[in-house]
Amino acid sequence: MVGGRRQEMLSGVTPGQRSRLFREVNDRIHELLASAEPDLPGEFLCECGRDCGQRVELLPAAFAELRRAEAAVCSPSCRGPRLRLRGLRTRGADGAPVLSKVS
Repeated sequence: MVGGRRQEMLSGVTPGQRSRLFREVNDRIHELLASAEPDLPGEFLCECGRDCGQRVELLPAAFAELRRAEAAVCSPSCRGPRLRLRGLRTRGADGAPVLSKVS
């Protein structure tokens, strides 16, 4: 979608509505990736609630870990207390994505 047109469509949307909408879209993206290409990263929408337009590249397993932690997908340029991945492919000893709390 072209930038100006996107602005028109989301102009009356509150930050909370935007966050919930993008969360739902991201959940669907995850379902498709997990079933088709679980080892390839996908692009997820930033769920910060602002109209930042940022995308975050995550592996389906990393996205699932964020959801288990009840954390939002958030681009590095958006601020706020939430969990954020240190590295897209950073793994702990158990193979799970490594998360860090960012303030």
